[in-house]
Amino acid sequence: MPVVTFPKSELERLLGVKLDEDYLENLLEDTKVNLESFTEEEVEFEIPADRMDLITIEGLARMLKGVMGRELGIPHYKVVRRSIETKVSESVKKVRPYVVVGLVKHVDLSTEESLISLIEAQEKLHDTIGRNRRRVAIGLHDFSKVTPPIVYDARSASEVVFTPLGEPFEMTAKEVLEQLDKGKEYGHIIRNPEGLVPLILDSEDNVLSMPPIINSELTRLTPGIRDVLIDVTGTDLKAVTQALNIIAYSLAERGGEIHTSSVIYPDGTELETPTPTSTEVKAEIPFIRSVVGLDISEEEIKESLLRARLDVKLSEGLVVRVPPYRNDFLHPVDVAEEVAITYGLNRLGYELPNNVMTVGRRHPVEKASTKYRELMIGLGYQEVLNYIMTSKEALFTSIGRPERPVVEVANPVSESYSVLRDSLIPGLLHFLSKNTHVSYPQKIFEIGDVVLVDESSETGARDERRLGAAYSDISVGFEDVYSHLKFLMSSLGIEIKLEEHSEPPLLEGRCAKVLANGDEVGVIGEVNPEVLLRIGITNPVAVFEVKVI
Repeated sequence: MPVVTFPKSELERLLGVKLDEDYLENLLEDTKVNLESFTEEEVEFEIPADRMDLITIEGLARMLKGVMGRELGIPHYKVVRRSIETKVSESVKKVRPYVVVGLVKHVDLSTEESLISLIEAQEKLHDTIGRNRRRVAIGLHDFSKVTPPIVYDARSASEVVFTPLGEPFEMTAKEVLEQLDKGKEYGHIIRNPEGLVPLILDSEDNVLSMPPIINSELTRLTPGIRDVLIDVTGTDLKAVTQALNIIAYSLAERGGEIHTSSVIYPDGTELETPTPTSTEVKAEIPFIRSVVGLDISEEEIKESLLRARLDVKLSEGLVVRVPPYRNDFLHPVDVAEEVAITYGLNRLGYELPNNVMTVGRRHPVEKASTKYRELMIGLGYQEVLNYIMTSKEALFTSIGRPERPVVEVANPVSESYSVLRDSLIPGLLHFLSKNTHVSYPQKIFEIGDVVLVDESSETGARDERRLGAAYSDISVGFEDVYSHLKFLMSSLGIEIKLEEHSEPPLLEGRCAKVLANGDEVGVIGEVNPEVLLRIGITNPVAVFEVKVI
């Protein structure tokens, strides 16, 4: 979970109270935030992964005001609808397809600490929601230097000229990518065969930023700035919208006035960003009580939710309004959780189960996984960890796998995490494609679960623990990974045989089933070069994936 550090004086200024360690710890008992350290200069917090709105000092202060009872319900921020326009060019589809824009006017950023806190929140969002800027990148600009409407375009890197942030002279975008530290660090994110770079421009064709690399010196933020333009670009529309909502509504907490933008895409789709309205979640009072485990009154439930900075209406059940900067409400159980936390988890008590005797021990699958892991490390492979949740695009389309039934998420927060993986190989290939800037050879493996559709199972699906490995170098073939697989399995006392097989994205004639005791336990082969080039890998790759037996 992310850890954030805020200036103590700035947090006190936003809260309007002097803080000491005991008082702050008592406040945090009714939240999911942990106090990591407390000094006269700084306060450090651990933020739960589902409350990214608390990654800003303003968001944390907003929550604490509710816990203190000083402000209840959703804050009432002034919102001016569709104040500016943003036009999206067709060319960005090839590089970085999504952008959202917002403007916050009359914001109080009069102190250097307030500006530093804003920039640090921007970087924390890059590291978390943004997946190190791959998925989301945020640009902050002095709006007084900007002439709307805003344009999001992609142009040739050798033809774009601007003064990068912190530099004394103009450079081409190509020079930025090749010479500046930020360009070298993040340039691989937008690498493409056409040599295009995404740009945020104003109506006078001034470059405001080259996401996700660097902003322009033209719109540098300085202490005392009043009007802040925010652009967020990325590969996931829900994620970029979430990041914009967090930043915009945090600035509104400093007295800012939110101005939304009409973002017009080439296909005619028009979005209004940041999100100007709250959403509703309905829940039944008996359900809340059953989850919390206490017969608490309707008024106590309402008061708890108001202190959580939510709006509540009691009418044929419970109707909770959730502000745009929170995206952690997917089901009525989330309402119950909020009630339990704000009511006070320490007040809920506990009950010991009756007549239950258990002894803890490692699961046999975990024991086997450890043996596989140690052998793979001994073979020179590096372990990686990918998410079990992914998208059909990543699982099938992008690597040329024929689509098959997979377990889908009914109400996904993001398109990027809408299905459960049925194979480890796609994740390993995408990992390699994101790390082509790292020296070769690259030998990686993953031990993790896949989820397979199984109608004979009670749930219609079953988990299966697998080992997947990928080996990439200037010259790598089937024989290289087969020798590693053969050594691995023989070390575990398992005799394997191969049987000719065909399975995209593996190369026809260089692919085989892996059999153990006559049963199919995996697959091995070389990845089709056309697939590799499609996802940006220029060196050969050979892979195998087997069940952990």
